[in-house]
Amino acid sequence: MEETTSTNDEELISRYYQADQEALKMLFKRHKDGLFNFALRFVGNRADAEDAVSHTFMMVCEKRYAIKPGASFKTWAYTVAHNICLSRLRSKSRFFSLWSPKSDPDHDQAIDVVDPKDTARDQLSSKEILNIIQKAIQKLPDEQKEALLLREYNGFTYEEIAQVLECSLDKVKILIFRARTHLKDVLPPVILEGEGLK
Repeated sequence: MEETTSTNDEELISRYYQADQEALKMLFKRHKDGLFNFALRFVGNRADAEDAVSHTFMMVCEKRYAIKPGASFKTWAYTVAHNICLSRLRSKSRFFSLWSPKSDPDHDQAIDVVDPKDTARDQLSSKEILNIIQKAIQKLPDEQKEALLLREYNGFTYEEIAQVLECSLDKVKILIFRARTHLKDVLPPVILEGEGLK
């Protein structure tokens, strides 16, 4: 059965409960890019991000009956991914590389970043800007980083973020406020304005 735009995640989960393997393939295809981008920005390198996404879908297969009827599959999957990424960071003594942009998919390399205090936006390439922002985001405390990534890069609502992080709505708002405040303190205004983070 082909996927249609009217086939929502809950219908696919219901079909998967009934041993429909195509439904799982559809769910994977629908969410793998978003989960990968979230994991990549969070853990900082492609290999760990790919492992985290694979592990996430293994957990989805193993624990598929754990999702409550009517619950959001997307929120549940990101909660699983969040826990896996957090475990990986904690096991790696908190040192990780900068995320490489898609233009260089096979190499995670350290990049010398120009001091943003002395550089105007029009003198920077998009790659340099991306790496300055990613370096600043990687230095955020884990919860602030997760909340910001889910909001800015994955388009989650505050309520969805609260479910993923298993915390209150007020805490999510505080985490995102603090993350944005920190970025405003460390990034020059020309970069913030161009990226919509100001």
